[in-house]
Amino acid sequence: MRAFLFGVALTLVVAFAACGPASSGLSDADKGAIRSASQKYVETANAQDVDGWLQQVSDNAVFMPLNQAPVEGRKAIGEWLNATIKSLGPTKLAVTPAEIEGRGDVAFVRGAYATTLNGANTGTGNYIEIWQKQSDGTWRIIRDVWNTNADLTSDPAAEAAIRKLPVEDWCAAEKARDLDAKIRLFTPDAVFIPPGERPVIGQPAIRTWHEADWKQNKYECTGTVDEVQIVGESAFVRGTFSGVLTPTKGGAPTRDSGNFADFVRRQPDGSWKIARVIWNT
Repeated sequence: MRAFLFGVALTLVVAFAACGPASSGLSDADKGAIRSASQKYVETANAQDVDGWLQQVSDNAVFMPLNQAPVEGRKAIGEWLNATIKSLGPTKLAVTPAEIEGRGDVAFVRGAYATTLNGANTGTGNYIEIWQKQSDGTWRIIRDVWNTNADLTSDPAAEAAIRKLPVEDWCAAEKARDLDAKIRLFTPDAVFIPPGERPVIGQPAIRTWHEADWKQNKYECTGTVDEVQIVGESAFVRGTFSGVLTPTKGGAPTRDSGNFADFVRRQPDGSWKIARVIWNT
């Protein structure tokens, strides 16, 4: 959860260099205050204390999370953090500042971060933040951006588990007509979006949908996963499927095929479940 606006940072670095020896940098007191505020940022994030965490963020801050549009303003950033906590579960953050530099009331922090879930490493990366001294003398983040190390998305065990969900596990539950097994594939707040229907939201509603559908039809399917992209505790899965739909009360079977896209999330117990699924035929 770190960050930075690269154009702004580059401008700052050039400006600092242009000032030369005659212009003093940050005082030790200011660097210490920023380090202390950075540590408070981590402590409150790990405690899921959103109000405390927001005290380290300016009113007009801009955060630039991975694979998302910028989040602008303290209120929106707080909502983003609440959603992140809900999505990732009790993930813990640790940061190691490598550089703190600045002039006057503006500074930048460069460092590395690591995240863990239940003691297991879930990601590492780098960040740069822009901090600004406020009128009351405190330092707050005004811009924040981060990335991940390239080797973090390579998780063969996670990818294998994710690949099973939309085809192997899904089709096995359909063939066995095991409703409990099918519902276990989804997160409690999952959104299930069948073709030509309104979204079905939450496990209870998804169960009801299947109960009605399975009274009318028996379905056997197969498929291929064409793409898996893992980012931290979330992943995107894309592929194709084909199947045979047989009416339970008699009638000619029909074949269908199409494309699917799933958004999946790692659960606190380490398993992966489908949080969003949509397909066409």
